[in-house]
Amino acid sequence: MAINQKDIKLLWGRSGNRCSICRVELTQDKAAVTSAFTLGEQAHIVGEKTNAARGTSSLTLDQRNGYHNLILLCPNHHTEIDKNEDDWPIEKLHLIKSEHELWVNETLSQTVDQFQIAKQASVTSIIDAAVKYCRLGNWQAWTSFALSPDPRWPRELPGDIFEFRQKVIAAIWPEEFEELKRSITTFSILLNLASQKFMEHSELHGDTYYPHKFYKAGGWNDNFNEDLEKYKQWIKSCRATIHQATKAANWVGDVVRRDINPMFFAETGKFLTMEGDILGFEARLLEFTNEERLALPDALFS
Repeated sequence: MAINQKDIKLLWGRSGNRCSICRVELTQDKAAVTSAFTLGEQAHIVGEKTNAARGTSSLTLDQRNGYHNLILLCPNHHTEIDKNEDDWPIEKLHLIKSEHELWVNETLSQTVDQFQIAKQASVTSIIDAAVKYCRLGNWQAWTSFALSPDPRWPRELPGDIFEFRQKVIAAIWPEEFEELKRSITTFSILLNLASQKFMEHSELHGDTYYPHKFYKAGGWNDNFNEDLEKYKQWIKSCRATIHQATKAANWVGDVVRRDINPMFFAETGKFLTMEGDILGFEARLLEFTNEERLALPDALFS
């Protein structure tokens, strides 16, 4: 499980973008590394895994990846604490973290905007919800099934998408994150529409929703050709809504990397779809144009 965006923002903000041991200035953006800024690392105090440094603990995986178990370090000191467990026990690292954050608050109070950190933390909770409820970390995999000739959706996904949409509606957005608000609002609307469209003619079998082929229902069908055409149009609409939601997901990713965390899905890159049949599959990158982004989400209501 990855560290969520809210905890990353809290850690970097309260650490003043500095290593908690040597206090060298750090950056999250690999493209911004210079002689003055070292790439920072979010180190675990209790190891993320039981076989990692300081990994023996009753903490759950969520707790191990939470803010209170993380300490911001430069690469050198991250390596040092993991190679010399005896010199860097858990209690000592917690003390170092607390002392460093107190030093940041007292020494760098003019340069560290705590109010801004709080606002960013509220925004990143919505970003974390998008990652969790909309399966952003598994986007290509689950959408490939939704875009297949015989589409299918996981049982929990429609409900999770609906819950995410409610969270976005209820969110309080700071004014300076206006484009992030528009992109996430657009994403939540389009993905919810994709879910609703698929659920129009789906049926649950075990843990998966499959399409209900209503043109076959009841044996002989006097309206077979007409119903078959309706079914094909429904499948086409299902695919189109997934395509639009993917464009919105990539818009969200671009804005998050620009305004919140430059490392957001930086290693895996853009959100792709994988489409095809037994004859072959093709990865596709779908994105809104700049003109389309400027018109959204208002264009969805016109």
